[in-house]
This record gives sequence, C-alpha cells and structure tokens, in this order.
Amino acid sequence: MSTHTGTLLDRPAAYPAADRVHRLVAGGSELGVQLARALDLPLRDYLRALVPAPRSHPNAHRLRLARAVETYLRRHGDPEVDATCDHLLRVPVIQQADHSNLLLDAETFLHNYLFHVASREAGARVALVNQCSIVSCLARRAPVLGPTFLRSRGSLFAVYPLSKTTLKNSSFCALPGPLEMAFEPLEGTRHDVATDPVLGPLTGLKAPDAPTAYRMANDQIWASLDLDHGARRVQIDEEVVSECVALHLEDPASPVSALLFDPAVRDAFLRAKRHLVTDPTNLAVNNASPDFLWLRKGSRLHQVVLAGSGPGAQWTVESSGAPLPVPMEPAAAAAALRAGVLYADRILAYLVRCLLPGVVAVGGTSQQDYVALYRRMFVTADAEAPFLDRSDLDRIRQPGHSVTGGRPLLEPYGESLELIRHLGPHTRLADLDDAYLDRPVGETIGELRCVRHLERAIDRDH
Repeated sequence: MSTHTGTLLDRPAAYPAADRVHRLVAGGSELGVQLARALDLPLRDYLRALVPAPRSHPNAHRLRLARAVETYLRRHGDPEVDATCDHLLRVPVIQQADHSNLLLDAETFLHNYLFHVASREAGARVALVNQCSIVSCLARRAPVLGPTFLRSRGSLFAVYPLSKTTLKNSSFCALPGPLEMAFEPLEGTRHDVATDPVLGPLTGLKAPDAPTAYRMANDQIWASLDLDHGARRVQIDEEVVSECVALHLEDPASPVSALLFDPAVRDAFLRAKRHLVTDPTNLAVNNASPDFLWLRKGSRLHQVVLAGSGPGAQWTVESSGAPLPVPMEPAAAAAALRAGVLYADRILAYLVRCLLPGVVAVGGTSQQDYVALYRRMFVTADAEAPFLDRSDLDRIRQPGHSVTGGRPLLEPYGESLELIRHLGPHTRLADLDDAYLDRPVGETIGELRCVRHLERAIDRDH
C-alpha cells in the first residue's frame, strides 16, 4: 500500500514503459508510484533531489549509526573518518541498492554511477555506499549467478577458485579467509586477464575476508575511472549494521532492545510481520523468516526463528530446530554481533540504518516495496504494544525513507551498454552523462524490464 497521495499521470502512454509503470501503480507498488511521478523529470534533476539538503541536530539514532560507521572505518584504515561521519550526520543518505559485487558488474556500476551523479549534482563531498554482504555466494547455478562470479568484458570469471558446491553452501560474509582473487575464465572465456587494465592489477589481491576484499577492490576500480572524484565514494557493509545493533542493545531504553527482549513487543511485531507477509498487498517479501537474526555456522548463515511466544519463547536455529547457541541477553547478543557470529536480518538492518536515524536509503527495484512493508510492520506492532517514542513513530510513518535509484532509472543500450560492459580507466563516462542525464526519466528507464518479478506478484494476487 503506497504512502503517497495525489493525482498520478493521466494521459496516453508517452514513454515505452509508461503502461508498465501505471500497471505497477494500479497493483499497489511503491516503486510504480515513485516512477510515475518522475517520468517527465530530467534524470539529472531527479538524481539531484535524491540527496537531502544539509540538516542540523541529528537524533540519537543517527549519532549511534555514525559511531558504528566510525568504528568500521577506523578498523579498516580509512583516511577520512571524521569527514565521512560528519557528512552522514548532516546529509543523511546512503546508497543501499548494492549486494556484494565488484563495480565491474553492470548493475552494480549503474547503482554507483547514478548515486555519484546525484552526489555531484547536489554538491556533496561524500557518497556513502552500503553493500549487503549476507547474500548467498551462489544464487543460481544456470546461468550461474552470485557475488563471486563476474560478468564483464563479454566474459564470465570466477573471482575466487572455489567449487560451486562450496559456494552453494556459503554466505558471502562467511567465506573462510584469507582469500586471493584469481578471475578464472569460465564458459569458454578467452579474455586475457593478465593484460586487462583492471583485472590484471586485481589478480592476486589478498584479504582476510570477502567483504574486505570487495571494498579494497572497488576502491581501486573506482579510483581508476575517468570521472570527477570530488564526491568521495566510501563503501561499508553489514559489519556496520552489526555494530549499530550492538550499540542499541547496550542501551536498555533503545526501541531495538524492546523489539528483541520485551516479549509483548516482540510478539506483536512477529504477528504483524507474519500477517503482512501473507497479505495480497505484499509484492516484495517472500518469507517471514528469519526472526531478527542470522547465525553463522562455518561458512553459512542460518535463519534464527522464535518458537512459541511470551517470556517462554525459545530462540532456535531453523535448519535444525536446535536452541540458538548464543545466550539471548543484551550483552551476549551484542558480543556475538561484533564477533560475526550473529547478523541482523534485513528488517532489523533497515530499522537501524534507515528508519530510526532518518537516513534516506537510495535503493533499487524491490527496495521501495519491501521498505514500505517494513514501515507498516513497525507501525502495526507499535499500535498493539507501544515501544517507539512519538518522534520515532512519526518518523517511520513519514514517506521518503526509501527512494528509487540505480538500475530502474537507466536501461542502457547500444554503445552505452558496451561502454559499461568494458568498464575501465579509458572508459569515457562523460559520454554516459551526455547520453542520458538531460533526458526525462520516462525515456531513460527504457522498457523497465527489471520489474517483471513485481508484475508476476501483481498477477498472482489479482
């Protein structure tokens, strides 16, 4: 259910995807509503408006998030920690469309390029990007898909020399390290990796874990690109969310503490979540599990679920039914999050990274609809068992937490598509600016083929 009101476009289809956009709107898609309102805007103007104007007086939740970002950046030796955290406190926006991928991946590049343009046009000096690192290493076997496979240069590469069996049973954040990039050619690929100006220098890159490796590699790739580096790209990952949730759990007054440890609040939220996931208006959330957390066992994350309700509810591992091997009390849970034993699920991640701190999440195709559903979950739960103070509840009720960026906004073709597929230091990215930024969004989205999964969900429920 959209949070937007007002009259949407009511005219004949003027753009290739106009009918598709209006179908999304009719089906209750938040993505459709946002695109419908943007069709006539030049892409440059739309992107500029994604970055909020500087604000003063950040709330306590944004201060907590900034502390988590600071801890992460200092741990990884970032040279401009204070400037990045100051930017987040004043300009609350994070690009959150990425899964863990190298910037040579076409979709990942588009997310980052468009957010770079947004930051540049808004005069921002920092472009903060989050890559979700709790994804599976093998999302699909045929054609192969996952963060450790790279399609680029008209070829397919295995970033690490690991078997599909190993990858199938591994989550990206839990791959055992140390790791060394290899870019082994697959499926008949004959590309000369050693002489490639990007892949060659990355071959042999060593890191203690996969998220760190991809941050290092992406920093190197981005620095090599021919673009205005006035807006500094800073990459973070789920380690920031883990630290932020841990900070919340150390504060008994935090709404996150109540959500996990107050039985009445926890039960109200889980009832709301399970109901809304089965509601026909849900277009983007396929599963009600896990309940708040993932457990790392070996190289794989396992869903944590609550069995029963009330004070006697049991935290269990869904795959085995065994009790969670972490004592579920605040100090132990915080320590397990910091140790990489527990990870927050996506709902909890958006609560601490977006909804509570009032940070705009610039996202991709599905994010608009699942964040809208998350907001309904929290508002519904609070109505049954109040746990949010009024300012937090008012903030969550307000629209604008999640805005469309990245892939849905630009469907490149022809020379532009080839330019992205062969991205490197000599790629003329100014040609992308010239080709698209001053055209209306209704043209740049092309046929909007990336929304077919939403169309299927609409067909299923109507």
